[in-house]
Amino acid sequence: MRNVTATENIRRVPVRGIGTIMASEQAVTEWEGTLTCEFMEVRFDKTGIKNAIRRAFPSIGSQVLNDGTSFEDQLILDTEGVQLDIFKKVSDVIDAQGVIKPKLQPYASVKNCLIESDSFNISEAAIAGHNQSFKYLTPITYIQ
Repeated sequence: MRNVTATENIRRVPVRGIGTIMASEQAVTEWEGTLTCEFMEVRFDKTGIKNAIRRAFPSIGSQVLNDGTSFEDQLILDTEGVQLDIFKKVSDVIDAQGVIKPKLQPYASVKNCLIESDSFNISEAAIAGHNQSFKYLTPITYIQ
């Protein structure tokens, strides 16, 4: 993964009392979480968040004839999405053989990520990219 961006938007609307145009408070009416992941593309079917979008089927004919789940069914029936656990690199550790291994630390866990878009880009003389965007249903919280 090359880049990950999570955004939580909170919508507030003004509350006014009778006889005044001045707002007395800003009430929260909506919360929305979005997440975007960017990858360096290696293979279209191997890049991206695993099980975020299911495209692999034995054959289209076998799915239709045997009442198997279709691409459309999988998107419509997915109500839980995927969980994305994000780690940050704290330092590099060199093992006994001299191999550098990153020391990682949990950073955030984003639950109930439902896919919204899946795209790729290929440019001349550049590394191909793969992007996925999600809406997530559970705010990112921390236990202290």
